[in-house]
Amino acid sequence: MCVNTGKAAFIFNQLTDLLRELDDLQYRAPLPLFSGASVGKHVRHIIEFFNCVRQAESADSISYDDRSRDQILETERLEAHHALVQLKEVFMSLNDRPVTLRGSLNPVENGDEWHMQSSLLREFYYAVEHAIHHMAIIKIGLQAAFPEVRVPDDFGIAPSTLRHEQQLQAQ
Repeated sequence: MCVNTGKAAFIFNQLTDLLRELDDLQYRAPLPLFSGASVGKHVRHIIEFFNCVRQAESADSISYDDRSRDQILETERLEAHHALVQLKEVFMSLNDRPVTLRGSLNPVENGDEWHMQSSLLREFYYAVEHAIHHMAIIKIGLQAAFPEVRVPDDFGIAPSTLRHEQQLQAQ
C-alpha cells in the first residue's frame, strides 16, 4: 500500500534551513554540552536512520545497528544538506509493507540479535520521532554554544506537542 508521507517533509525542511544558518565551524565544532559531539554528528545520525528505512524499501529487514556512520555527513555541511534534500524527495510517499526489525541491546558482544515484526511505515514514523528528539538536542546545544544562530521556536518539537499547545491557547 502506497502511503503519502509528504507531511513529514517539515523535518527535512527544518534541518536544511538550519544547515543554511550554520557555518562549517558551527556544524563541526565539538560541544562540551554534547560530551564533545557536534551538531554534525547529530545530523548524520538523523540522516542515517532515514537511510536505514530507505534501504529497507528493497530488503526484508531493517537494522539501525548496521548503519554506515558516514563521517562525511558529520563534517561536511553541504553533503548533509544534499542528503536531506534527497531524503525529502524519496519520502514523499512510501510503499508500506512488513519488515523485520533486527537489533541488539548488548553493548559488548555481537550475535545477541533480536528480530521483531514491523512495517516500513512504522519504521519511517520512528525515524521522524527520532529526528525530532535529536533536533531538540541540537537546539539546546546551539542555544548554549552559538546563541547568535537563529533556531525556530518549533524546531525539535513534536507535531502532537504543537497541536496540544495550540489547543491550550485556543481555550
